Amino acid sequence: MNTLFNAAKSVAKAALRRHYARNHILAAQAKLAKLEAAYGPLNATDRARCDAYAVEVLGHAKFAHWLYVFAHVAGEYRDGWIPDNFYDECVLPHNSGNYGELSNLRGLNSVLFDAPEFPDIAASVNGMYMGRDGRVIPENQLAERLFQDSDRVIFKSDSSQSGVGVTVLRREDFDAARARALGPGLYQRFIRQHELFERLGNCPAVATLRLTTAANEAGQVSLRGAYLRFGQGTGDYLQSAVEVNAVVDLQTGELGATGYLPSYLKIDRHPQSELPFAGHSVPNFRGCLDAALRCHARMPYVRCIGWDMTVDEDGGVQILEWNGGHNGIKFTEATQGPCFADLGWNKLRRPA
Repeated sequence: MNTLFNAAKSVAKAALRRHYARNHILAAQAKLAKLEAAYGPLNATDRARCDAYAVEVLGHAKFAHWLYVFAHVAGEYRDGWIPDNFYDECVLPHNSGNYGELSNLRGLNSVLFDAPEFPDIAASVNGMYMGRDGRVIPENQLAERLFQDSDRVIFKSDSSQSGVGVTVLRREDFDAARARALGPGLYQRFIRQHELFERLGNCPAVATLRLTTAANEAGQVSLRGAYLRFGQGTGDYLQSAVEVNAVVDLQTGELGATGYLPSYLKIDRHPQSELPFAGHSVPNFRGCLDAALRCHARMPYVRCIGWDMTVDEDGGVQILEWNGGHNGIKFTEATQGPCFADLGWNKLRRPA
């Protein structure tokens, strides 16, 4: 019986890998097609170097597709890039494993990090409501706890990603039965963002600073990538399909002159506010960085973490979530990379 079970498990894992591999290639091809339509074809020499690096260093031609995108965005080929599909398939199993998936269990934030920067109020876990102090909240007291400081809260499902599974709850129409139907997840304070983010984005969605930190084999944590994510339209929260990204200088927190649409096409200003990115800096950038490094140092065995943060109207740091599994490095690699060349990740291979 165990032999049959293990064989079935192996077949299922292989099928899942093929599915993810196809999706990665299709996503990279779609981005490259838009880049080439807008700016012309990828330089033939750079393409050839991507092909060689994929096969000779990373071990397979399928890893070339994201390298093409990186080279087109950067305007040149660079040694040391980590393609997103190589990261998922070969790096994550070694550097994060099952521990990285803890970030999906949002109710553990206060247990894992004990950080005041998380705006968590309560979590829905296995049919119970838990305060960030670990104590059970009776259902008839949930509304009072959630809305004690604001008439709105954010609920994030444990399975939420890319803006899917996020719900804005309002005091006037809150219903306990509806809350139960949302399933397991996390309730957070509704953040009023810094006026600079409000002005640059000109939309209700809270702008998010993505900081990517990595730990070396000695457990030393450092910043590897930074960019600011803005929304568009009238939605209450960010959605990856329409977000606008501005690269952030790792040393100063200054926004670069060039921003990017989801297609990776370049812009120099937010299309909704029409304000240029150049000339602005992330408020309290040092506070955001210090919080990310401090929190990551508590879990250095999750070797790479993407921190989604913002700065509130009073300049305070708010950690909206952390991502330890499948935290996506392709944008930082394309615009700021290679970000991890000194860590030897290109030598890793998919576990048997």
